[in-house]
Amino acid sequence: MAGKLLFIDDEDIVLKSCRRIFAGGDYRVDTAPSGEEGLAMALATNYDVVVTDLKMPGMGGIEVLKTLRKERPELVVVVFTGYANVE
Repeated sequence: MAGKLLFIDDEDIVLKSCRRIFAGGDYRVDTAPSGEEGLAMALATNYDVVVTDLKMPGMGGIEVLKTLRKERPELVVVVFTGYANVE
């Protein structure tokens, strides 16, 4: 297995799309529908990359990033958004 990926997003269509994109590859792809659930998964499993949405109800991507920087500084975290600006 080449790597373990975690995608965190509150939109189910995004999570399904991520699974489809990486289907058939040498990746283990996990998904989480919230920042809280995704953070718990990222702390419990040794992922190679975590990709998280910026804006989600409850815990957003920046909070996930900040916590993982403290707890798992070696982990690659990518934050993305569908919004036109970060504000």
